[in-house]
Amino acid sequence: MTAEMTWKREVLVADERARGIAAVVRFGPYLFVAGSDGHRRLSDEQVDPALAEDALGQCRNSYGRVARRLEAAGYGGDCAIWIENFTSGQHWRLERMALWPKYFGEENHERAVSFGAQTRMDGLNMLTSIVMAIDPALERHVAVPAPHRGRASRCTRVGPFTFVIGVRGSSSPKTTEPPPEENAESFDVQLGYAYDTLEGHLSHDGNTPENFLRVDTTLRAARFIPRFEAQTRERFEGRIPFASYAIGTPLGGHNEQELGGVAIVPGERKTVYWSARGARADVTAGGGLIFLRSVSGVFDERAQHTILNVFGDVRTQAAQCVRNIETLLERTGADLDRVLRLDVFLRDIYAQDEVIDVLKNSFGPGGPVMSFIGCEPRNLAEIEIIAIAGGA
Repeated sequence: MTAEMTWKREVLVADERARGIAAVVRFGPYLFVAGSDGHRRLSDEQVDPALAEDALGQCRNSYGRVARRLEAAGYGGDCAIWIENFTSGQHWRLERMALWPKYFGEENHERAVSFGAQTRMDGLNMLTSIVMAIDPALERHVAVPAPHRGRASRCTRVGPFTFVIGVRGSSSPKTTEPPPEENAESFDVQLGYAYDTLEGHLSHDGNTPENFLRVDTTLRAARFIPRFEAQTRERFEGRIPFASYAIGTPLGGHNEQELGGVAIVPGERKTVYWSARGARADVTAGGGLIFLRSVSGVFDERAQHTILNVFGDVRTQAAQCVRNIETLLERTGADLDRVLRLDVFLRDIYAQDEVIDVLKNSFGPGGPVMSFIGCEPRNLAEIEIIAIAGGA
């Protein structure tokens, strides 16, 4: 994968609502699609009150918009490989995924992986889907297949990456033993089961968790983030060897967390840019992409201290996140012009228009795709952002 030196960020499709942001960005064979909401009609992009509590109708809008964007980019919905779903509820998960063949291809929907978490939604919205797609010229190899039609692959390799489905610690993959629920042991046991499940999926592709470039983590409350990070370090010999985020969300059910991610294929190069203390990866790089860990609006990455006078100020915190992204990218030789995708985590999901204004001013025309997820960020922040950039 040496051709990335000539790849450039290209905006292939603009946002349908004329907000001056990108809907589809291409970098080499990789396609990034902005977050797609279910409560807006495809015909005119207006919020439709008739869609209130209509989960499947909203799924058709959200997935239909993704497919339409990819078609406008000259590809199609069947190019989708990594489909992340942030929803108002998880009880209709199987009905939602049963729609996948229509929007992501009769064959390829079973070769795509999924991540799903219940989060804080915008008004009537019940689904925001975020998608990464890959040029069909790169062949897919499914290491752990979907159990049946209308379900996602558990582990798929495409080019230099292995994508792994989001998992929970619902049972031990080794013994099928169920975990304790809603007691002092629940979190640690379920997290161990989740990591064991990810390791099992990766093993079928000849891969290991040490090769993760990015891990996505939702927890049932932000207060569990230190516990998640401590157990992760214990599992990986004192370090967190991948870019990651962890946010608090109302997961639903008796689950404590959901984990999924993207790993580099064995034999491909993975570069880790460690934090100053060496305890975690600030940035990972591989396959022509750069994965940044999440950055907070109340922390200055350059000065390495918490900022005390910005609490409650989402605009100022958004600008600080951008500066933090720039600081982390400097270590790789890249800059803001290389950023392809931003996943924006907001305490107040209704603040997204304000944040878009700040991000547009920072990245200018032709910037990255953006997606917005309502959640509980760490340390009382209003905003956290995790980014993917193109290799410099």
